[in-house]
Amino acid sequence: MKFLNYIKYVIFVFVFVFSTGTFCMSIFDAGKACTFSRMELEITHEGKPVKNALVKRTVSWKKDKVDEFRTDEFGRVVLPEVLERSVTQLLPLEFVVAQGVNVYYEDKEYEIWINSKRRPERNSELGGKELSLKCELTNEAKVYREFRTLLMTSCIW
Repeated sequence: MKFLNYIKYVIFVFVFVFSTGTFCMSIFDAGKACTFSRMELEITHEGKPVKNALVKRTVSWKKDKVDEFRTDEFGRVVLPEVLERSVTQLLPLEFVVAQGVNVYYEDKEYEIWINSKRRPERNSELGGKELSLKCELTNEAKVYREFRTLLMTSCIW
């Protein structure tokens, strides 16, 4: 009987730890990994807001997911986070998600974000910072290695 109580206690602590701030997930998100954090974009071309541009996001983990958005009159768009069921929170498995964001404007395609996300926590793409980015389409993309991954982007934060 003591053993069963002990097991219940261990399970409770395990669920509590993995569903609270330690992994930035609520109890309802237990067992889910953040494969793409919420991203706020402000997109310009030659300093002017890019209105009604098509923004395509690709998330490749267990399978490819592609969704599309449009910028508003100020060149802004919000991409909501993507959560997917995962055992990587519970087991010591490698977590790697390919991320891409492309903008289609005036018959041209601009790759503004290419990343390999290596941690399932929200905002791990930029080491814990929220993804609030300003992207000038005429800027050349730069490669960043500070966030335990390779990130290529033409955006700044």
